[in-house]
Amino acid sequence: MNEAVFEKVSVITVFNQEKGLVMPKKIRWRNRDYFIENLAYYHRVRQGKNIIHVFNVTDGNLDFRLSLNSENLHWTLEEIYDRSND
Repeated sequence: MNEAVFEKVSVITVFNQEKGLVMPKKIRWRNRDYFIENLAYYHRVRQGKNIIHVFNVTDGNLDFRLSLNSENLHWTLEEIYDRSND
């Protein structure tokens, strides 16, 4: 089941210098922490002069679509997919 959210969230990330990769590791949403296991995919979207970095990640049970606004550096949780309902 997909659920559109579009709420600001706190995200802890790791930058891997060797791979040049930024990876979200922990999301805090509605006072609950979600620990990220895998990055499914990443892409960029241009909105005028602004670039939005979109990360699809999973904690093993829930899939999250996160976006990072490069202009203001705010993270937004755009969507959640609950695999347990499959």
